[in-house]
Amino acid sequence: MKLLKVAKREYLDRVRKKSFLIGTILGPVLMAGWILVPGLLMKNAPEGRTVLAVVDITRSLYAGFEASLDDTLSDGSRMFVLRNVPATGDQLDGVKKGLSAEVAAGAIEGYIVFPPDMVEKGTATYFGKKVSNIRTLERIENALNETVVAKRLAVQGLEYAKVTEMLRRVKVETVQVLKGGEKAGGFEQTFLTSFVFIMILYMTILLWGIAVQRSIIEEKNNRVVEVLLSSLKPFDLMAGKIMGVGAVGLTQYAIWGIFAIGISSYALSSGQFAQFVSFEPATIAFFVLFFVLGFLFYSTMFAGIGAICNTDQEAQQLQTPISMCLMVTFLIPLAVMQNPDGTFSTVLSLIPFFAPILMFMRINILMPPAWQIALSVAILLASIYIAGVLSAKIFRVGILMYGKRPDLREVFKWLKRA
Repeated sequence: MKLLKVAKREYLDRVRKKSFLIGTILGPVLMAGWILVPGLLMKNAPEGRTVLAVVDITRSLYAGFEASLDDTLSDGSRMFVLRNVPATGDQLDGVKKGLSAEVAAGAIEGYIVFPPDMVEKGTATYFGKKVSNIRTLERIENALNETVVAKRLAVQGLEYAKVTEMLRRVKVETVQVLKGGEKAGGFEQTFLTSFVFIMILYMTILLWGIAVQRSIIEEKNNRVVEVLLSSLKPFDLMAGKIMGVGAVGLTQYAIWGIFAIGISSYALSSGQFAQFVSFEPATIAFFVLFFVLGFLFYSTMFAGIGAICNTDQEAQQLQTPISMCLMVTFLIPLAVMQNPDGTFSTVLSLIPFFAPILMFMRINILMPPAWQIALSVAILLASIYIAGVLSAKIFRVGILMYGKRPDLREVFKWLKRA
């Protein structure tokens, strides 16, 4: 069939481009790097012994602070080596001058000053050459917090260990009750998984839909379309382009899926980000289904716009309302997540402009009744047919029209004439 030849040409022309290889292969690699590498570097960053001086003007916190700051290195030795520097408020300036000289000479990493009202106000000051080591400062702050809280409780005649035990927070683990079983999971896992998938759906449906439009405009301006239409029907040309570009999108998904499986396997095996990973076969199947339906629905409309316009600038004006319909799905995900089976979520997920993303989101959060999924798919198929018929009529006339962009009245005339 000539339609398949157009689809094959469109597919091979795109997958052979460097931009496709870079966006499809290098993109996920960079994304994985941005997600995993910072955590791995921070987790596995080499750490050495840190020598600190402590100026405890309160004369009551040093011992507790030293006991709390008990982090160790890989060989079992103490990570923080502390030195108590006795001082009074009158001696503080001179002591600080001497310790600053030691910091400058590299004899110590830094020093901490506990002011007289440390217990009441809970504020200490750290002086050091390097103040950007987040992990070190966090350890110091945690140890100080534990020391000061213990001191405050002791003044009231309470034991820190017993109070800490009594104040231990209660954790609520969520288990979703499903037909035939249960599924453990949390809000973070559900939200992040849904967000990642709908972001990919939004970007790829919009990206490849506009790619169909630009391909038509490009061939229209190069007058290549006149040669093509001499040997095939306008509908075959439009449908072939849509099928070819859609196949490119599926190829991109397949490559991304391989990367996703690898990253997920690593995350689950190492425990890193494991609480955020939730990829199931059914989720992937529905994801591909709604990409195909969403792409076909939007790309047929973008194809009609491409037939009407002569330049990308003209097309941007007409494609904005269609793109805004797709963008609406980013304004209401929290409302859908809070009540996925409510009237609001159900109605919006059946509207063809929103269904590809919102119905998939509902499926990922709380599986809706089968009839709602079937109805959404049926409505999308009917909408694809209607949009395809209208776009084919516009395409049949507009693809050979050049010059000034037609207005809506003229487009309606095309529909009647076709």
